[in-house]
Amino acid sequence: MKNTIYLTAVTVIKILIPLLCLAQSKSPALDSMGANMGRQNWERAIHWALKAAEADPSEKNWRYLNAATFASRNHNADLAIKYATLVVDSEIATNAGFGSSFDWLRKDSRWIQLMDRVAQLKEKERQKRIQESLPFRNYQRELLGQTENHLGSLANISSAEELSKAIQVTSPVHSYSHSGRFGYYWLTLSDSLEFPYLAQLPINFDVHRRYPMVVVLHGAVSRQITLPDVADSTRHIAFFGRPFFDRAYQSGVIAVFPYSTNRYNWMMPDDGFDLVPNLVRQVKKMYSIDDQRVYLAGHSNGATGAFSYLLKQPGLFAGFAGLNNRPQVRTGGTFLLNGTNRSFYNVSTDYDYYFPLEGHRTLANLAKQLNIDWVNQEVVGHRNHSFLVNSQDSTVVKIYEALFNNLLVKRRNPFQPRLYWECDNVRHGRVDWLAINELDTLIKKASWHTHQNFAVTGWREVMNPEIILDSTSQAFGFPRRSGAVEAYYSNNRFELKTSRVKSVSIYLSPEMIDFKKPIAVVINGISVFNGNVSANREFIIDAYRREMDHQAIWVKRLQFRVPKK
Repeated sequence: MKNTIYLTAVTVIKILIPLLCLAQSKSPALDSMGANMGRQNWERAIHWALKAAEADPSEKNWRYLNAATFASRNHNADLAIKYATLVVDSEIATNAGFGSSFDWLRKDSRWIQLMDRVAQLKEKERQKRIQESLPFRNYQRELLGQTENHLGSLANISSAEELSKAIQVTSPVHSYSHSGRFGYYWLTLSDSLEFPYLAQLPINFDVHRRYPMVVVLHGAVSRQITLPDVADSTRHIAFFGRPFFDRAYQSGVIAVFPYSTNRYNWMMPDDGFDLVPNLVRQVKKMYSIDDQRVYLAGHSNGATGAFSYLLKQPGLFAGFAGLNNRPQVRTGGTFLLNGTNRSFYNVSTDYDYYFPLEGHRTLANLAKQLNIDWVNQEVVGHRNHSFLVNSQDSTVVKIYEALFNNLLVKRRNPFQPRLYWECDNVRHGRVDWLAINELDTLIKKASWHTHQNFAVTGWREVMNPEIILDSTSQAFGFPRRSGAVEAYYSNNRFELKTSRVKSVSIYLSPEMIDFKKPIAVVINGISVFNGNVSANREFIIDAYRREMDHQAIWVKRLQFRVPKK
């Protein structure tokens, strides 16, 4: 039953969307069902669930699940089991979640028998998927093996200069025996955890092209207890949001959809934060990706994840986007100035409980003051948290079209001459050519080292977002002291200003400096280096093996202790 929790996430969408989208519902029966649910008039809610099933036969089994849930909440065991049986006898049996509303029935022999049937169906389905996934495991090994052959050929190049040029212009040669739209792959994290992910290829996939790539992060990470054995394009599209799949497919990009758990994810805790960067690196080993055009997007918790990578680890990406985002780093400080290194495309709805429209407006204005490339698109008309992933009307189609149009014109520049970076954990201390190696948070911070924050009002109830709560909270938290660096280079000269930082690194590329001339490094007005450096062949090949990056080719790293004043 490893897949249960992901199927439950789909179930949440199918069950709750009619209840949370009353303002835009086209079904009077669904409106009445939701209204009676809100009043806890369970008998009338059952009545209208059955009426909704008659009105839309394609969704009748989901309405039977509603009816079973309402009957259980009304402590009517006979009716709950009657409608639950209809669900178990249907095609949605393994996709339907029987949650805590049914806990009081757990000892009923009829319920036990019914849940045993569900468990058997799920296990049968799981075994079938595992068997069907075996060719893809072999296929993945083949693709990764072909990349290892390419890396082996590069190891024979003795000159650092020739090696960096070869990396720039050559890629692994792959033999793609699978020609379908979807590929099913796995990423190993923490030595033993296997994270499945889905890769969608564009229309008329050309093996000779380098493609842009977008990684799409799902929401509801707190509900994900276990991982599925294999990604599933037939069952989990709704979980990630069908509009993401459709727009990516039409936009000519490779789209990747990873799964997570409540322990290993892109939001909190930090245990799984390497999942997305490592995923990008692995996909680059299997497909020819345009390193200048890798993007990260998501909805809900996935949008918060995209925002977190913008501020904690943006180096692999050209741009970020989020729908129904709560813009907050959950594992440390939200250092908004880090956003100046990239861009963010934000889509907010007016009836979103997750983060109010008023908060998004304030953040957009603040981002503008800080010179962050930030776009905030508002969707109004009583549109709630799930509207943008559930609806497929023309409004939503245009929103995704605009989002992808914004992203796809962005190009990563890992060599930009000015960088600002701040962190409270050196695990997330690097952006492009600059890295904070050690912090010194016991000393006084510099006057320019400030944090941005603001009060957020307009919060809404989760189940009834028409109700505005009398609540105010700060947008960001800063649980630990941080260190920051302002850095600039020009004409082989690097100048750094630091605050609460003990040591730093500078990564060098031929795109940045002339290796035939001396390099000068000045930290806080004090010269710490002035001399010639040369590219390091071993450093180049190690970095390429790890990153598979044909654009950001680092040939040397310089490390410095920050001089004491």
